Amino acid sequence: MPLPPSQPLAAAPHRFSRWATAMKATLASLLLAVVLGAGAIPWWLSNPERLSQVVARAVPNLAGDVTFEKVRLGWRGPILLEGVKVVPRDGSQPPLSVGQIEGSHGLLAMLFSAGDLGRLTVRGLAIDVVFDEDHQTNLKKLFPAKPSDTPPSPERSAVRMRLDVNDAIVRITAPWAAETWVSEPVDIRAALTPVAAGSSEWTIEPVKLLSDAQMDPPVAAGVLAYVAPVLADATRTSGRFSLELNDARLPVGDPAGGTLSGTLLMHEVVVGPGPLVKNLFQTLPGNLPPPPSIRFADESHVAFALADRRVRHEGLEFGVPLPGPGRRLDIHSSGTVGLDDNSLDLKLVLPIPSDLRQDRPLLAALAGKTISVGVGGRLGEPKVVFDGSIGQMAGEVARDLLDQIRGGGPAPGGPAAADTSTAAKEPPAAGAAATPQGQSGSEVVADIVGDVIDEIARRRQARQAAEDAGEQPPRRGRLRDRIRPAPPADVGN
Repeated sequence: MPLPPSQPLAAAPHRFSRWATAMKATLASLLLAVVLGAGAIPWWLSNPERLSQVVARAVPNLAGDVTFEKVRLGWRGPILLEGVKVVPRDGSQPPLSVGQIEGSHGLLAMLFSAGDLGRLTVRGLAIDVVFDEDHQTNLKKLFPAKPSDTPPSPERSAVRMRLDVNDAIVRITAPWAAETWVSEPVDIRAALTPVAAGSSEWTIEPVKLLSDAQMDPPVAAGVLAYVAPVLADATRTSGRFSLELNDARLPVGDPAGGTLSGTLLMHEVVVGPGPLVKNLFQTLPGNLPPPPSIRFADESHVAFALADRRVRHEGLEFGVPLPGPGRRLDIHSSGTVGLDDNSLDLKLVLPIPSDLRQDRPLLAALAGKTISVGVGGRLGEPKVVFDGSIGQMAGEVARDLLDQIRGGGPAPGGPAAADTSTAAKEPPAAGAAATPQGQSGSEVVADIVGDVIDEIARRRQARQAAEDAGEQPPRRGRLRDRIRPAPPADVGN
C-alpha cells in the first residue's frame, strides 16, 4: 500500500520559513545600510575639505575656493558653518569672509522642500574690495567673463533662501589712495527666489547702507563715481555722505542686468577738480582755468537707479567758487554711466550768474544765460561736447561785441548783452560781414568768437605795453579792420 503524501507536504512550510527568514535578514541588512548611510551623509559633509569640494562642483564658474574652519550638519538641523572664506585661485587677497553662518533647516527639511535652505543668519561678514589701476575689482575677477560675444544671462539657482546679515562691513582699497576705507557695520535682509522667467534673483529690502560716512578717495572714485561721475579721479575728497538703497532685484549670473534705486546724500563734500571739471573749463569760451576745488550742494539728495546695465542719476549739483563772499557757479548734472564699459552719457547745465565782472567783455555778455553741455567718453576720460545753446549764445555775444567795435551798440554786458533775443532774430545790418562761401553759420560764429577772444587778449597786451612805455594805448585792432571795409582808392591817382 503506498504511503500518504503527508511527508512531502510537511516539508513545504519548512522551506517557506527559511525563505522568509532570509528575506527578513536581507531587508534588515538593507535598512541597516540605509540608516548607516543616511547617518554617514551628515558626517561625510561635516568635513570642511569635502564640503569645499561639493561647493566647487556646485559653482563651476567661481574662480576661487570656498573654505571652512568648522562645519556642523545634521538631518534635523540647525546647520552651523564657521570661518568661511572665498579664496581666489590666483593667490590674491580673499574678498569675502564670514565669521559664522547658522541655518534654520536641517538636511531633511532641505531634501523634502526641494532646495529650500530656510533662513540663514550671517554674522561677521567682511567684504574686501580691491581696485587695480584699470578700476577693475577683485570681486569681478572671481567670475571671469566667458570668451564669447554674447552678454551674460540670468541663471536658475538650485536653492532658495532668506538671508539675515548682521554687522557687515566693507573695506575698499585702491592704488589712488594711501589708506583703506572702512564702512560702519550694517544689517541687510535679502532673499534668493526663483522668478517666472525661469531664472533666480536676489531681492534686497530697503536699507540705509551708510550713515554720515567719511568721503575718502577709495569709495569716492571707486564706487560713488557711478552715481556722481564728477568724483571720478578727483584729486582730493573730503566731507561726509550717506547712502540709502530703496530696492534691488539682481538676477543670479548677471547682477548688472538687474534693477535697483536709491539716494546718495551729500552732507558737506568738497573735492579737487577731476578730469570732468578740467575738461569742462578748458572747453568753455575764454579758456578759463579750472577751479582749485568744487563743493557739492550741502544736504543735497542725488537719486540714482540701475536699469538696462546703466546707472542713472538726477539732482546732482556742485558749485565752483567765484570771487566774493558766498558766490559760486552752480552746475547741474544728470545722465547715465555704463556698468560694463564705464561709458558716459551726461548732460551738464550751467546757469551763468547775472553779476559777472564787467571788465571781462566775453564773460559779462554771458551773464544771466544758461549753457548746456553733453559729456561722452568714459569715466576718467570724459569728452565734453557743447550743444546748440552755446552756438546761439556765441552768435549773440559776437553780434553785441561787433556792434560795440563799430561804435553803434552798447557796451558788452549792457542791455543788449543781457537780452539779445530780438537782435538775434533781425537780419544783419547793411555792411555787416556776410557768411563766407563754403562755411556754415556755426563755423562763422566760432571763427568770429575766436577773433573776439584774440582781439581782447591782443588789446590787453598792447595796452599794457603802452602803459609801460608811457604812451597812449592803441584803440584799433585787426578785428575792426577785418569788419570795416577798406576806404575806396583815390580814383584820381
